[in-house]
Amino acid sequence: MPRSSEAAASRLPVGRILAPRSVGVFGASDDRGKWAGRIMYYLALHGYAGEVIPINPRRDVVQGRKCYARVADAPPIDVAIIAIPADKAVDAVRECAEAGVGSCLIITSGFAEVEGGGVDAQKTLVDIARRSGMRLVGPNCLGIINVLNGMALTSARVLEVEKLHRGAIGFVTQSGALMLSVFNRAHDAGIGFSQLVSVGNQADLELCDFLEHMIGDPDTKAICLHIEGLKDGRRFLGLLRRARLAAKPVFVLKTGRSAAGEAAARSHTASMAGAYPVFRAACRQEGAVLCDDPDTMILAADMAVRFGPCPAGDVGIVSSSGGINGVVLDRMADFRLPVATFAAATRSALAQHMLPSHLGNPVDLGTRKQEVGGGDKVGEDILRIVAADPSVGVVMVPLTTSPNYEATAAALARGVAACGKPGFVIVTPGSVATEVRRVIRGEGVPVCDRVDDGLRMLRAYRDVRPPAVSAAASAPQPALSIDPPRAGYLSEPEAKALLAKAGMRTPREQTVATREEAIKAADAIGYPVVLKGVSARIVHKSDAGLVKTGLADRAQVGAAYDAVAGALRRQDPDARHCLVAEMVAGGAELILGVKRDPQFGPVVMVGAGGVLVELLEDTQLALAPVDAATAEAMLRRLRVFRLLQGYRGKPPLDVAAAVDALVRLGRLAQALGDRLAELDINPLIVREAGQGAIAVDARAVIA
Repeated sequence: MPRSSEAAASRLPVGRILAPRSVGVFGASDDRGKWAGRIMYYLALHGYAGEVIPINPRRDVVQGRKCYARVADAPPIDVAIIAIPADKAVDAVRECAEAGVGSCLIITSGFAEVEGGGVDAQKTLVDIARRSGMRLVGPNCLGIINVLNGMALTSARVLEVEKLHRGAIGFVTQSGALMLSVFNRAHDAGIGFSQLVSVGNQADLELCDFLEHMIGDPDTKAICLHIEGLKDGRRFLGLLRRARLAAKPVFVLKTGRSAAGEAAARSHTASMAGAYPVFRAACRQEGAVLCDDPDTMILAADMAVRFGPCPAGDVGIVSSSGGINGVVLDRMADFRLPVATFAAATRSALAQHMLPSHLGNPVDLGTRKQEVGGGDKVGEDILRIVAADPSVGVVMVPLTTSPNYEATAAALARGVAACGKPGFVIVTPGSVATEVRRVIRGEGVPVCDRVDDGLRMLRAYRDVRPPAVSAAASAPQPALSIDPPRAGYLSEPEAKALLAKAGMRTPREQTVATREEAIKAADAIGYPVVLKGVSARIVHKSDAGLVKTGLADRAQVGAAYDAVAGALRRQDPDARHCLVAEMVAGGAELILGVKRDPQFGPVVMVGAGGVLVELLEDTQLALAPVDAATAEAMLRRLRVFRLLQGYRGKPPLDVAAAVDALVRLGRLAQALGDRLAELDINPLIVREAGQGAIAVDARAVIA
């Protein structure tokens, strides 16, 4: 066996762990009330064709299969599933390693997720695996379900179903209980999976290992992930990129999104670029779709599998009730989902079936012309007319109860299935509509049970887009070579010197140490000027009385110097200098910043700037570096972007200069890498179009 400092070659790839030729079950039992007994039963129930090998020293035969006292006596085993007490699990894993088992799936809990000896016990498991080349899934997981080959390596009673729904959704989760709950709800909704994996503590194999496998798996068309934390953020982003290029949408449910417990930061950027906002920005940049609950994630993935990426266009609605239309429209406004405006040709076609007053979107089937009758074919025809409208990308059918309920629902479902565009039905009644749901699913059409469920799903599905293809690749920018002056907190002049090296525009200014120097500097720069105290320690200089603006003559500069220098001595005895700078006025104030995220590296922020930055909380993030298209998209997502476009009669501002500043800041962050812990530019004043953007104030922290 190799020394502990060496890692042996892996005995099995992930694909063989998910599709093993043989499975060993520790603690095998005839009693289906016990974990291992149920696992044996489910393997047989769902048609696993590989060899099942029971391991139990107290049995000769289990569920009709020869049982082995020790794993060493058993035939070759690809995957051994261990669901025995923690104090015995380590020995079982060691025996598996010595017997040449390819992988252990450890359901047993009581390891690193608990205090005490659990951490050391898990380290022992990892050491055994590393030295032998045996792989581990778990511990503290609830197993694997491979629907494609009937391998159900879990004891959960959600598998008490006649048949597993085969599908094309892969699901990897850090919570076993969540995996099983999602599986159960999806099964009831007729949604199938390819493979489901609970990774538990990720002692060895981790979420990214299974994500990588599913990207390459031809039977998996969409991937769902439940993430509590990542072991390797940069690997994760690389895999998201590969999934996007492979046209496999990835849906992500991230838990632990709040910033509670994070240490207070020294800069605006660090305080607002918390762990989840950075994670969200990283996923958005790589095309992953973030979901806020498990049902949304699975429903949206099902839409993507059925229909592919969401086409451009708005939402066309055909319903059975004017009342539900009102509810839907209000909630769509809340969700910021666009309702299509029908073209004249669509309204003309609808006029054959509908009253003249009811030719708009949504269409209420209850307002059909009496002479067209109540035939179900009419509803199907109306739906196809709506779907054919050039502004419609997705069709939604909210259904209340109605006469001839099942026939109407079936006709509308046929219309959705045949219309050539993605569509789904929302069935709002309860148990009275059980058969209606079955009929709609029988037509191959997705069903949601509540309006909000449908709209959450739709919002997520609309984020599934084809991989962007650039018409012309932009010329690569040469790498910057910039060294920071020193480690620690940089003062404003030091931080601005870094910006200038990156090509960013800063005001004309001078550092001064006396009243006379301040007046002389102001004369040279030209009035009006700003006078500020220089301190690496004080974040909010305005609040501390260290900023005086609009100084119009020598007397005002002298008085301002006396006031600022005095306040500076009281609050930061080590500070010795002030800064005299040209007064930059007009335009809009933005904040730009950089924070080094421990998972993803440097992150660039832009937002509404000035003294109200924390109050407004209007920010966007992206991983550095950023190109011009990304920078412009960040600006356009800000609520204050309207100010840049020219608000209430004011002239438009220099958006191109703001974009350039973001791109240059990203290149600076990339050049400094891990050395740049934090950087703030607040404000960046964006002037009228053609007049540029100027970084008026800045500070930085060098690691």
